[in-house]
Amino acid sequence: MAEGDRLRVRPMLAADAPACAGIFVAARRRARPDVPADRFSTEDFELATADLEIVVVEHQGLVAGFAGFDRRHRELELLFVSPEAQGRGAGALLLAETGRILGLGAHLRCDAQNASGRAFYRAQGWVETGEAWGRIQFTRPDPIMALFPSLLGVPLIAL
Repeated sequence: MAEGDRLRVRPMLAADAPACAGIFVAARRRARPDVPADRFSTEDFELATADLEIVVVEHQGLVAGFAGFDRRHRELELLFVSPEAQGRGAGALLLAETGRILGLGAHLRCDAQNASGRAFYRAQGWVETGEAWGRIQFTRPDPIMALFPSLLGVPLIAL
């Protein structure tokens, strides 16, 4: 991959907000064709991200996606990639970076109906840990516990 083709993750700048809002609104319109398109607006992005830290992935100087997270609760709240950048590693890079920032015990929720999203998170090593209200909970596993799954749930005294 040439230097100009590389993906790069960095904190969101104020100048990135319009591109992120565009990605957010377009994705929500694609995901919810049953809702009139004019019901989604850039104000939705502003409301959804008001209390979140945001990182963006850029390709050739353009924002290709973003992730919004709550560091205090170790939760990834939003992850969106533009259709043009999907399948090129942008989502995996965002997920890896937010997982690194949030650390062990990081978690996220995904709509139960979002089969491609669920497959993506599983492929990236995240584990489904429950379902409530039509949302699947995923957790970033401890790499040590991933090596020894039989230890999960076993009291240390039993070892």
